[in-house]
Amino acid sequence: MPDEQAKEDAAPEELVLISARVRKSTRRKARVFCAEQDVSMQDLIDKALNEYIDRHGT
Repeated sequence: MPDEQAKEDAAPEELVLISARVRKSTRRKARVFCAEQDVSMQDLIDKALNEYIDRHGT
C-alpha cells in the first residue's frame, strides 16, 4: 500500500514543549527575523536546532 505509506510519511510529527533561556538580544533578533520572513518562532527554532545537530552531531 504505497499510498498509505506516503500519507504516514507526510503526517506532521508530534510537537513537544521544551524550555530554554536565551539572551535578550538573541530573542530580539529572532523576533525581527521571524517578522521579516513571515515565519513562526517555533519553525525558526525547530529548523535552527535541526541544522545545528546535522552539522555538529555524530
